[in-house]
Amino acid sequence: MEGPRAVKKDELQDLIDLVNYVFRTSSSKEPDMHICFPLFLSEKNLDNLLVMVDDNKPVSHMGLWINDFSYFGEPLKIGSLGSVCTDPNYRGQGLATQLMDEVLKHLEDQGVDLLLVSGGRGLYQRAGCQKAGQITWHNIPKNSLTTDFEVVVNPPIELMSELWLKEPLHSQRDPETFKTLVDAYALARCINCGSTVYLAKINDTPLAYLQAVENKDGSVFLYEWAGERSILVELAMHIANLPETKELRWPIPSWENVLLEFLSQIQAPQTGTDSLSGTYKIVRFASFIEKIGNYLRLRFGAKDIKGFDEGDLQVLRLEDEEIKLDRFAMNELLLSGVLPENLPPKMKKLLQKATPLPLPWPIGFDYI
Repeated sequence: MEGPRAVKKDELQDLIDLVNYVFRTSSSKEPDMHICFPLFLSEKNLDNLLVMVDDNKPVSHMGLWINDFSYFGEPLKIGSLGSVCTDPNYRGQGLATQLMDEVLKHLEDQGVDLLLVSGGRGLYQRAGCQKAGQITWHNIPKNSLTTDFEVVVNPPIELMSELWLKEPLHSQRDPETFKTLVDAYALARCINCGSTVYLAKINDTPLAYLQAVENKDGSVFLYEWAGERSILVELAMHIANLPETKELRWPIPSWENVLLEFLSQIQAPQTGTDSLSGTYKIVRFASFIEKIGNYLRLRFGAKDIKGFDEGDLQVLRLEDEEIKLDRFAMNELLLSGVLPENLPPKMKKLLQKATPLPLPWPIGFDYI
């Protein structure tokens, strides 16, 4: 057995065959994982596709897609983990555990601040990944609606990109990457659905867009959006009013305060709550706190906030106050808003308002 190591160029097709078998053909689906994830399962990403190899073939795999992210103007490096699989004949040998250990080292070496995982199995939890964030599900009602904008279906990428790059939280996508992701519509393919993008514009000015994922039963889910929040709600109502839409559901993260307010104004019923899809782990704590500091200063007036490791504990310091927590509790505090009982007063006041922190959206065109 060889590994853990990066897959080699001449092993890539065997790796794709393994991934397709585990996630597709073993359950009678089309072997299209490489089509769903053309940037992820590609020669350009070989260094981030970690494998165990036996008899010159990959038999276990953990893949990473490492991307630069803009977090309220500050650069944040994000790692997304996906297509985790082991050949059935090699399961139960601890190969995935070896790969997970290598993944964590690789993330540190690559300067990754935050890890997103498209799953919540025990393997990830033991590595420190946890459920995070809060979302509410809303049903968009069918209403009579008059709008001042034109709706473009599957618009030019340039118009979408213009809106995306203005979002306070966004991954870095050049137009070519953006087009590749939209054409692949990975999330929709993975759940055997269709995908349509609707964009609102006036003359040549784009205002907002929504990605709609359409189920065969006529239900529609909204999974990616950008642009003016009031226009987004009107655009969602336009989609809800389409004859083919039987039901329109929209998961909204807790930090989307303006969007939630507009939804309350149209009396969009809340149908449930949940955490964000998948699990998260803060990889480099000090760097992560430094990079979210700008958001905390601008939005909440936080001054002199720092984070650092101290043995097995992580220390969060705000001016003259500090708290020491283990990594699990610190992850839970910042990413899920679970406040410990012993928070000092200034820190408690800040974190009651600021947590759970806004996080990269795990579904949409960046889905891995």
